[in-house]
Amino acid sequence: KNTILGNELFSAGASVGYLSDYYWRGFRLFNDDLLFRGDAYVNIYGFEASAWTMYNFNRNSFRPTETDLRLRYQFEIEGTIISLGYTFYDFSGSDGSLGKSNQGFGKNAPKEFPDDRFPNQIHEVQLSASYFPSVLQAGGVNLLFTVNYFQRIDDEGSRVESSVTLFVDSPQFTVFGDYFSVTTTNTYQHRYLTNRSAFQGQTTHAKLVYNLDKYRIAPIFITLEGIYYAGFHKDLVDGFYFGFTLNLRF
Repeated sequence: KNTILGNELFSAGASVGYLSDYYWRGFRLFNDDLLFRGDAYVNIYGFEASAWTMYNFNRNSFRPTETDLRLRYQFEIEGTIISLGYTFYDFSGSDGSLGKSNQGFGKNAPKEFPDDRFPNQIHEVQLSASYFPSVLQAGGVNLLFTVNYFQRIDDEGSRVESSVTLFVDSPQFTVFGDYFSVTTTNTYQHRYLTNRSAFQGQTTHAKLVYNLDKYRIAPIFITLEGIYYAGFHKDLVDGFYFGFTLNLRF
């Protein structure tokens, strides 16, 4: 394969899937809704453009409730993956602004809750570094450390996330898929959608991947995932949600 700084010459993909609920930056955005998501990306030598969208079939609107547009550059140096990116979050397709952190979109008029307010649009830049402490083991347990820094550029607010991932990329098919991972992420935020500066919460994310492309059946893989969010503040909502996606890679 032709590569530059560890990146493939060209890759592209798309996916569609379902979510039982959705948590974003400590806000529970939906409750008992029918949420479908989709995304597409194109990557050329590590320069990637992508779009992600979510649609709620319980609403009478044709507009998606959220659309994310992202540009980023990713490269690898001696086992460390570094990513620089910009994301535009568009919530203008929702039924209105969000008030309290557990209220969600479109149920009722936003309640008075001045400490946490959710805008219709957010502009954000991100710096990410992921490090493998050892050589990857085929069929064995591997470890990955990741640090993400997010900075709003349309308003005050920054966040730091540190993650630890245990994963197995099996060379053979198993009942747990071809790839299994568990990631634990702790988040510190400084006035990001809130007046507080503190550790915000912990997210545990489990993922199973069934990769048909590995067996030359089709360039398709299926992902099953479960996410549990635990807020460190009484106004943030703990909760478990799950989802699945059908992914196509070119």
